[in-house]
Amino acid sequence: MPTAENKPAKQGSIEFYSDGLTIRGELRLPQGAGPFPIVVLAQGLGALKEWTIPQVVDALVEVGIAGLSLDYRNFGDSEGEPRQEVAHYGRLEDWQNAISFATSLPEIDPQRVGIWGTSLGGRDVLAVAVMDRRVKVVVSQTPLIKWTHTTAARMAGYGDNLERYQRELAEDRQNRALGKKPKYVPFVKASGDDVKKAFIEGLSKAELRNYDGRLTLQTYQPTVLTDVTTFMGLISPAPLRVILAEEDFLPGQREAYEEAREPKSLVMVKGNHFSPYLESKSESIKAATDWFVEHL
Repeated sequence: MPTAENKPAKQGSIEFYSDGLTIRGELRLPQGAGPFPIVVLAQGLGALKEWTIPQVVDALVEVGIAGLSLDYRNFGDSEGEPRQEVAHYGRLEDWQNAISFATSLPEIDPQRVGIWGTSLGGRDVLAVAVMDRRVKVVVSQTPLIKWTHTTAARMAGYGDNLERYQRELAEDRQNRALGKKPKYVPFVKASGDDVKKAFIEGLSKAELRNYDGRLTLQTYQPTVLTDVTTFMGLISPAPLRVILAEEDFLPGQREAYEEAREPKSLVMVKGNHFSPYLESKSESIKAATDWFVEHL
């Protein structure tokens, strides 16, 4: 089990390259000489590294584990266009290049790498763990498992009007192919988004410094990552902990967990999809930290 002296931890802004783009983040190191185990962390759909992740990193550093958080391409402090567009495959490259950067540091033990992701980032870490065997431990919190057209239409603010969503998605793609600007939709919808709205309103000015309040419509285009259930069994032998909220609206989470092989662990917390950032934050952070301590 790693230990840390009771002294302020080192921290600083970092940057690395991913597909020619500069990806920026924050590195925190425990006190001492190292080399340290490290956890790479990133947020979910349209979210930024300043949201909740600093508190997770605080907990990790206290037990002697370094933390590296990043803004995905097109978001926050990182480069990339169009702004506020989730690049589903590009995110996986950003994860892997973050690991490459972290393991190049003399203070980091390249044999002890963990990854933590939440919501859409919770999906990402499941894919990265399959792709990259440098990953030794995984924590996936409230992952978005099934990215279907129906789910995407609702998240994009179209409700059950699937026909309109698909029509406008196709129109936007054609317009962009002809050099026109991308179509954007609000991150927080006018109705039915009360929990997300409350979460955003609870963030500080510093946490919201890079918040744009919108996402491109193409962000919601389903990909071949539509259902990660199909490769859950390939994450092993990396130990996997999945943290779920009892009232999460996202489908397929428990079914996906059942497909994963040992070693694995399921932790249930009270509340909805946003509760691990709010009333269940302390419990969720402890569950993640304990797993990394046990397996890193």
